[in-house]
Amino acid sequence: MKEKKKPVNQWMVQIPPIPVMLMNGEMENVDEYMEIITKLRKAKYQVEVAESLKEYCTDLIQEIKYRFNIATS
Repeated sequence: MKEKKKPVNQWMVQIPPIPVMLMNGEMENVDEYMEIITKLRKAKYQVEVAESLKEYCTDLIQEIKYRFNIATS
């Protein structure tokens, strides 16, 4: 008998746009701002990879449980 898959808690990270207003003498902050944006994009990608890996592992565990139940029944 095939087991029903249990629902998996899912979460999503939304990174809102960050408005920037440059004043006189703040041009050096642009590089720092761009560095922060790059880090946020990398973090968002890593979260997506982690979510995908979590889903894969959950499916794999369900498959192992299913096969184990067949083998032991």
